[in-house]
Amino acid sequence: MKKRIYSQEFKEFVKNGIGKYFIGTGNPNANILFVGKESAIAKENIQGRKFYNDNAISWNEHIENNTCEILNYPVDENHLFRKEKSWGRNTWSKYQKLKTIIFDEENKINHIDFLEKVFTTEINDSPEKNTAYADKSSLNERKRLFEKSEFIQKFPVVILACSNYITNNDKIREIDNIFKVTYYDKEVYSNTNWFYTHYNNDKSKLVIHTRQLSANVKTDLLKGMGKMISKHLKKQKLIE
Repeated sequence: MKKRIYSQEFKEFVKNGIGKYFIGTGNPNANILFVGKESAIAKENIQGRKFYNDNAISWNEHIENNTCEILNYPVDENHLFRKEKSWGRNTWSKYQKLKTIIFDEENKINHIDFLEKVFTTEINDSPEKNTAYADKSSLNERKRLFEKSEFIQKFPVVILACSNYITNNDKIREIDNIFKVTYYDKEVYSNTNWFYTHYNNDKSKLVIHTRQLSANVKTDLLKGMGKMISKHLKKQKLIE
């Protein structure tokens, strides 16, 4: 069996999360972290909620057994994304598209493999199908967790695709404080399509703040972010 090496930072993040918080999904050794709003799991989706709540336990078993989640698979006719006819409009299809732009790859139709090169988690640890009805009372606790977590802090690229769930303005500098970065520039494609860039002191870390990546995201926005992320990873010699 090919040996998988999980970092000590990830092992600690998982161990401390058992029974307490959601870890995420994807490749923990990736250089890119996607942070969404919250997992879109309806209250009546018992199986989905159990999968979510058991996430830390599942990761702990993967660590102990030298295994990993399935990171590459087709979105077939039985997949929830196809049943709900949401592929192409939902967040994961946008993540998939962004990944192909970053790595200059062909975009596969009805297929997920972005998880091989990305780790993804949520800034709100309270799943809900409709974000308008999500319980946001634990947002500050989750932000403190991110700030203190060596695993979260290690990513050289962080995409905060969570819109107003995190704030950087004249009075509140959450992004700066949590990720130890400073605002650099912005790109605006429309009133609802934008992203802000932030770097740490030596510019080894890029943090992008943008809207939730879902239905009406412009392709130009994804291309703009993708090219900037790719340029950063190349400059850090993390990709060729």
